[in-house]
Amino acid sequence: MYVAVYARRVRRTNIYLSEVEQAGLDAIAATRGSTRSDVIRAIVDRELHLEKDDDALDAVLADSARDVAERSRALSRRDPDLAIE
Repeated sequence: MYVAVYARRVRRTNIYLSEVEQAGLDAIAATRGSTRSDVIRAIVDRELHLEKDDDALDAVLADSARDVAERSRALSRRDPDLAIE
């Protein structure tokens, strides 16, 4: 029995790859001392801009918080029911 433990929640997904694609992924995995699945997850994360760069994530979260705060202030100024006193 094989049990995999992941640092984050993952779901199983099946994809079809050509022999060349599989060989390429296996070669990358071998040089990294990793698995084909880890390589695929890293590629997907990079393409979706989900890398684990804490500084970048902090910047995105800070920008989002600023945007929410500005929108909230704008709404409260226009709507007397939302006014902050």
